[in-house]
Amino acid sequence: MKKRDSHYFPDIRGRALRALPILLCILLLSFLLGCQDSQEDRNVRDEVSRLHAEIDKLSQKVALMSPRDQLLSGKDMLITGEVAQTVCLSAKDLARFECSEVRLNEVSRDGRYHGAFSYRGPTLRSLLEFAGIEKKNSDFNKDLDLAIVVKDKKGQQIVLSWGEIFYRNAPDVIIAVEASPVIPHHKKNKIPEEYYPWLEELEREVGLPKLVLARDFYSDRCLEGIIGIEVVDLHPTVSRQKQEVLFSPQFTVSGYGVNPLSYSALPPLDRIEILFKEVGDGQGYHGLKLFEGVSLAQILEEAGIPRDLDSAIVLSAPDGYRTLLSYGELFLSPAGKNIIIGDLMARTKVKERGRFFLITPDDLSADRHVKSVQKIEVISLR
Repeated sequence: MKKRDSHYFPDIRGRALRALPILLCILLLSFLLGCQDSQEDRNVRDEVSRLHAEIDKLSQKVALMSPRDQLLSGKDMLITGEVAQTVCLSAKDLARFECSEVRLNEVSRDGRYHGAFSYRGPTLRSLLEFAGIEKKNSDFNKDLDLAIVVKDKKGQQIVLSWGEIFYRNAPDVIIAVEASPVIPHHKKNKIPEEYYPWLEELEREVGLPKLVLARDFYSDRCLEGIIGIEVVDLHPTVSRQKQEVLFSPQFTVSGYGVNPLSYSALPPLDRIEILFKEVGDGQGYHGLKLFEGVSLAQILEEAGIPRDLDSAIVLSAPDGYRTLLSYGELFLSPAGKNIIIGDLMARTKVKERGRFFLITPDDLSADRHVKSVQKIEVISLR
């Protein structure tokens, strides 16, 4: 038995040793094949995921790009101009975006009442971001001088500035796809008869989609039956002078419908003090700043600016830095009264702001501020 054992175990060890290389080769081959299959599986899964993502993206674009003839019938709204992609949106497409709700008590500048309604729809900012604002052939790399032209099916149009959409809270400007009247809770027999014509306005049919500007005091810019939104680069003619210290000893007012004026000192209008939380998109918080000057709207009125919602105002400095404001944000919104041309900071004249400077205190960023204002130009987009 011991003899058999002593011969038997060495024989097993010998066979195992002879078979070991073969086993190792089989295991190595299996491992490599397994890894290869696993890697191929991963590659296939990654490719399938990528294709699914592309299909989803293309499906969304296809769903939003409707035939051009539908636009002509007034059923769709087109976003064009300085954008990455032209987009055509139906009412159903608009409703797919995240929506905000605002209430608007509608009184136009001529004193007429048009009802009180609750509106629901996507923000104009979200629609512009979807289309992708993209300047073409511009010598100014910021979007501050862009105008947004909104058109309705009646041929009317109004101008918004890029800044009042992107430097204010987004829900203040929506494209409404739903409207519901705000009905008084008193019964009609308890409401004075002189109010009846105003109650009838609550029964009117609101043209959708509708541009709604919740922060405007007057509702003149709230166009109904919107068919087009165009992002426009006006390519204004501005000087581009290199200066060691940015400075302009005077500024001019010129352009569409105004009497050309030149100021070496601010005109004797009501002085306004503005305490501003200065925050820049580039460097962040700059501290609390006290500015003093006069209303830009009053300066433009002194120059005889016409009442035109199709016009914009471009303010520029000697180095080419510029900002665009819309007529509407200056004259229809309460915030317009606080937009000033300043000459004092902390009640002291400061050279660093170039003698005259633009301050837009209701903006959430200070980037629209223009140091050393040299030129104020009124431009019509009609």
